[in-house]
Amino acid sequence: MNLSTERANEWIRCAAAAGAYFLILVACYINMGQDMGAEYFLPALLPVLGLLMLMQYGTGVPLFSRGMVGAMVPGLLWCLTFPLLYAWTYGQDWYRSLIFYDFLIGTANILVLAALGGVLFHLGYKRVTAALLAVLGFLMSLIPLTQIAYYMTVWHALSPASLMALYLTNWHEAGDYIESTVGVLPAALVVLLLLLLIYLSYRSYLAFAQHIYPSAEGSRMGSLVLVMIVAAGVHVALIPECSIAGLYNDVTSYVEETQSYGLHQDERYASLIIDTENTLAARAPGTVIFVIGESASRNYMHYYTPSFPYENTPWMEQMAAEREGFYVYPHTYSCWTQTVPVLERALTEKSQYNDKEFFESASLLDVAKKIGYHTYWFSNQGRYGQFDSAITMVAKTADVAEWTDDSYTFTTKFDESLLPYLTRIDPNVNNFIVLHLMGSHIYYNNRYPDAWAKFAATDGESAMTSAPSYANSILYTDHILSEVFNYAEKNLNLRAMVYFSDHGENLKISHNPDVFSFDMVRIPFFIYLSPAYRAALPQRAATLASRRDAYFTNDMMYDTVCGLLNAPSNRYDPRQDFSSPAYAFTRENLVTMFGNHALTEDTTDEGADGNSASPVGTGEVANAVSR
Repeated sequence: MNLSTERANEWIRCAAAAGAYFLILVACYINMGQDMGAEYFLPALLPVLGLLMLMQYGTGVPLFSRGMVGAMVPGLLWCLTFPLLYAWTYGQDWYRSLIFYDFLIGTANILVLAALGGVLFHLGYKRVTAALLAVLGFLMSLIPLTQIAYYMTVWHALSPASLMALYLTNWHEAGDYIESTVGVLPAALVVLLLLLLIYLSYRSYLAFAQHIYPSAEGSRMGSLVLVMIVAAGVHVALIPECSIAGLYNDVTSYVEETQSYGLHQDERYASLIIDTENTLAARAPGTVIFVIGESASRNYMHYYTPSFPYENTPWMEQMAAEREGFYVYPHTYSCWTQTVPVLERALTEKSQYNDKEFFESASLLDVAKKIGYHTYWFSNQGRYGQFDSAITMVAKTADVAEWTDDSYTFTTKFDESLLPYLTRIDPNVNNFIVLHLMGSHIYYNNRYPDAWAKFAATDGESAMTSAPSYANSILYTDHILSEVFNYAEKNLNLRAMVYFSDHGENLKISHNPDVFSFDMVRIPFFIYLSPAYRAALPQRAATLASRRDAYFTNDMMYDTVCGLLNAPSNRYDPRQDFSSPAYAFTRENLVTMFGNHALTEDTTDEGADGNSASPVGTGEVANAVSR
């Protein structure tokens, strides 16, 4: 078939624009250090060029024109966002195959939006069609725009850790995070900018409509239909396999795996072998209380850091000074900076120092129940999102498990709402009680009643995130701990009480692992042993008394509680038991952030000053989900 000169020139222009697009994208990837490799882009050369040429032929609109901007922006965002942000964050290559997928998906976005416009504009209703395409393009851009927003907030690419938090969160908590991290006015500005983006895209599609080929001839419409079918096939096949989806799939697989915890409960419990004759329950019957704090950093607690200007730990200081058997440990660290991954380890056999899987691990509730304790879990935290978290899976194995707000929400109740639950406990039996506090979770001023606002923010400080507000939340937690202790001592035959925090807090950037600093993992930890306990287990008590200057990470809490209950088993490691003479860890061999940081890196262990944020190493990408 002979082509007219006009038609031949049109095809040449289409081919030149398609070739320029391809070469520019390859050059961009190479320049950012994310070359997808010739083994990928060369086989894609002809198909991509062919489809871009067909799209331009079908619409009559040049690829590099004002009318094509509305389609180009969602496409280029997909092509470039993840590889670029990953390169800026980690300074190294991402997977070539996944970059290739991002390239194909982004190109498919351009193709499908332009081809769809080429068909719909011939039906009339140009303004409606332009608005529809603008909104559709915005929806296609949401994932890369989210990545960009996250990067601009914390200067770190989305990681498994941040995606895990997103997956397990709820709308209330998400709103709190956005408001605290970004602020209301900046968030409103972002919304306005997004609306502006949609409007500019709308104007671009109106320009597209003005320059579209006027005749809906069969060859051009057929080209557009073919382009849309191929582009849709690319979306269906590759979006589940692209860069960001790959990370998200790792997270969802991990969460789904944790759901199997309850399925194996009977097997795990039956496999737990303990000699019950010499346990704490046998030697000194009574109650053990295990309190989990939230976002408490010892940097901002007066007992641990006397230079901190707010005296927010009066009860703890009094107990440490006056009460025999009250042991405070000033060198304790969390193993991570987020609640679920931390407690998955603190509550079970799994730790940073072994290869055990969560769904195969016994919990401290299993141990307590096995040796004759009635087990209770009372929580002032929600169940974390659409699916039960690892925490909830463990909690449900208690004889009684209740939440102050028994829903999948982020509670606004104060921790004092947990106190009435203690009155339900029978003091005449052995009890093991877990209390999960809301503690100092952001916003700090929402974590205590007005009566506990002892320290006021100065002019220019946010009441929600300021040091005085955080100090008030710690002061209130100190009060709650005193109330728990006093009631249990008077009414429940208290034998031992343990308190630690899941992780710490940085008052500027909260506890995001992507912008790690050591105050995010420096946590409080104390153990109280009653006179009856010390008389029944004097060696255990003496060992704990001697550990005041020792270093510890909270992922070894399971083995420590096993030791505290004097309940060694076939699922117990004395080397990870802080109460055992066989405890094998020192500052020199302890780690945090799942092994990405050694405690020896923390050169400012004491005091709240001198912490500089440092990025989590790239090993976190693998460890955050797989371990």
